[in-house]
Amino acid sequence: MAKFYDEIPESLIEWIKKQHMFWVASAPLSPDGHVNLSPKGTADSFHVVNSRRVWYQDLTGSGVETISHIRENGRVTILFNALEGPPRILRLFGTGTVYEYGTEEYESLISPETRKPGSRAAIVIDVYQCQTTCGFAVPIYDFVTHRTQLLRMADIEESRNRVSGTVSSQETDKTGIKAYWVQKNLRSLDGLPGLLVAPDSKVTPVNNFNKESQRPRLRYSSSREGSSQSSGANVAISFALGALVATAIPYILSVTRKFDIQIIPMAKYYDEIPESLIEWVRKQHMFWVASAPLGPGGHVNVSPKGTADCFHVVNSHRVWYEDLTGSGVETISHIRENGRITILFHSFEGPPRILRLYGTGTVYEYGTQEYESLIPPETRKPGSRAAIVIDVYQCLTSCGYAVPIYDFVTHRTQLLRSFDIKESHDRATVSTEINPKGLRAYWIRQSLSSVDGLPGLLTAPDSKATYSSVFDKGPRPKLHRLSSRDTGVLGTGATLAIGCAIGALVATALPRILSVTGNFGTRT
Repeated sequence: MAKFYDEIPESLIEWIKKQHMFWVASAPLSPDGHVNLSPKGTADSFHVVNSRRVWYQDLTGSGVETISHIRENGRVTILFNALEGPPRILRLFGTGTVYEYGTEEYESLISPETRKPGSRAAIVIDVYQCQTTCGFAVPIYDFVTHRTQLLRMADIEESRNRVSGTVSSQETDKTGIKAYWVQKNLRSLDGLPGLLVAPDSKVTPVNNFNKESQRPRLRYSSSREGSSQSSGANVAISFALGALVATAIPYILSVTRKFDIQIIPMAKYYDEIPESLIEWVRKQHMFWVASAPLGPGGHVNVSPKGTADCFHVVNSHRVWYEDLTGSGVETISHIRENGRITILFHSFEGPPRILRLYGTGTVYEYGTQEYESLIPPETRKPGSRAAIVIDVYQCLTSCGYAVPIYDFVTHRTQLLRSFDIKESHDRATVSTEINPKGLRAYWIRQSLSSVDGLPGLLTAPDSKATYSSVFDKGPRPKLHRLSSRDTGVLGTGATLAIGCAIGALVATALPRILSVTGNFGTRT
């Protein structure tokens, strides 16, 4: 069952502080507006003031949706979900306030000593309700490290502003982070106002970024699968990469400065899902769903979905997923009211990427012909209550440079096991009766209406269909507390790091050495 609190319990505050990332959901009031969902994973950007107030440092991104939505209606929902350790989902429902870079309120929260590159606002959230749920469908991951690409790129952009600040305000308008804000952060997708004062701020950007910090390395294959590369091959490859990077970066930076090329990647929009992204989607282990009611006082919802093989791509304009019973029914209720739904995928492993699918949803409940045509008994999962079909009208990709790197371990099965037991109670009961321990009774208690009183399930609780599902009651997954990186992979990682560093050093120093020997007429 879900538990609701009027404030954040102290035990959850301590848990929040240990999490490596969070998700932010917001929505405009217009029925045609885009519901937004953004992952946030830069270290030390989320802060708890007390049991009723939190805030986070908002870094520059390819859009400005959260800021725009907060300006319009204040609604914002923060999601934390446990990827490591015992399962848990935590939602903070609140009213947001935006304090932009350059304002007194911003500077009182974010000093130059704590400011991160690209920081454009402090988002303060007054929490009016806190909700915890089981998190039994969230896969288990191992945290590897935080990505730093976004910070590095924003630092480069801000360095332009620092140089321009010594020349003229006209130069500042053409280059750097403030120019990016003007181009990308003044309006939301739906035309709502975004940044208002930060682009015109006379404050020179200063941040605490350590340019000498080690870059995180992508892990394309899990260490659990072993490594076929020898130490010698690792050294050779990393040496070559280090030399290439050290040689190319000065040239790249000189070109970008010369032509005012912006370093921070732009978002890309598509009218349909590209084939290359369809293949990528099918490889992901989980996704997130965001929806919202139209009422200005309604709760914006965001839910993680991680049960294996529940997301399906029909074609470049249509997707659907099997909706398993949960502690609430928000997504179904919001779709019934206004149809809006956003699906988020992002990379935990491999190259960074964020993908959002904006669509119009349709709900087909358990027991209907449409449901059974999509989910026959031989593929149905325990607790399955609906098929959510989404007609995608827009697809957006962005960099994902602030999403941490995680290793996938396994899918949790607690949710499937618990609902398989509930369905067995219903199967053992006469069809005209409702077993209080069964799934139908649970639907009646938990899934008939949303938190805001909107209709949820309409026909599934009264369906005469007999439950049938496919579920392997095999061994339970075990919590992965000791990372496999702590055993054999550290040696490989150290080898790669040393080789890369030597390659970069040689590539940087060799031209200088040759020039010196040439000046003294030294012969070799």
